[in-house]
Order: sequence, then structure tokens, then C-alpha cells
Amino acid sequence: MKESIIEIIESITGEVVKEDTDLIEEGILDSFDMVSLVLELQDAFDITIDVSELLPENFESVNTIAEFIDKL
Repeated sequence: MKESIIEIIESITGEVVKEDTDLIEEGILDSFDMVSLVLELQDAFDITIDVSELLPENFESVNTIAEFIDKL
């Protein structure tokens, strides 16, 4: 799963990321990228992400995104 998340993020941002890269703090994900990321994650993992779940702590890194998807 994490490899797929990395591929999605890299395709959206053009940045190389690792599992523990702080995507928000390092400015890799901006608000437009977040929208694209959410749409791609929903398609890739057949999940629905509610607006109330769009919290920075759910998208800090590949690891936190994977944990968030597991909870869904």
C-alpha cells in the first residue's frame, strides 16, 4: 500500500518522497495537491474520504496516510 501511496504523491507533486517525509511541513503538498491526492486515494483504494477527515495529521507522511486508509 505504501508503495502505491508514494507513486500517487510523486505523480501529483513531481517530488521524490519517502515513507517518513513530512509532506505538509516540507511544503510538498499544497491545497491543490491535497484535492488531487484525496481523489487519487479514493480511486486507488476504493474508499471515501469525508471532508471532516481532511486533517493535516492524516496526511503528514506516507506512513500516516497508510494508517488513515487502514482505519477507513
